[in-house]
Amino acid sequence: MSHLRGLRGLPGARAAFQIALGLAIVAALAVLALRSGDSPGIEIERRDPSPGIDEIRVDVAGAVLQPRVVVAAPGDRVADAIALAGGLAPDADTAPLNLSRRVVDEDVVRVPRIGETAALLDVNSATRADLEALPGIGAAYAAAIVAERERAGPYETTDDLTARGAIPEHVYEDIRDMVTVR
Repeated sequence: MSHLRGLRGLPGARAAFQIALGLAIVAALAVLALRSGDSPGIEIERRDPSPGIDEIRVDVAGAVLQPRVVVAAPGDRVADAIALAGGLAPDADTAPLNLSRRVVDEDVVRVPRIGETAALLDVNSATRADLEALPGIGAAYAAAIVAERERAGPYETTDDLTARGAIPEHVYEDIRDMVTVR
């Protein structure tokens, strides 16, 4: 501010300063207005269904009020499928579930009861039919899991399913809480 005191004696210096200050404020407001148009804020992603899929059928079983096959919308999550099956039973244990996972056609959502231990499928002893019962694992992935197990020996961890190329990462994410190795 001390350097502005010397401007007091100059003719028109105060007016020039006020104009410059006004232009700086207008420029700052213009930049803010332009930036706010670029900001997406909070985005909610609703994924489009695969071509030809207009509904998603999910088998909801276990500790729910109305165990049954429900019709979910594309982008729905496990919690939505449970709600479509009447909601949770009083003795439901949701701790082992990923309620925020998106459901896909032919998923099985099994809600365990409190005190019930969820049986994990051992990928080292599972048959092709056992593996095909997992969500996202069809005949091709089941065959690949078994073939890789026979080729290179038992899996040491469930992460080996992707590390050894038997299934892709996105498929593994859907079953990681349902499988084990012994």
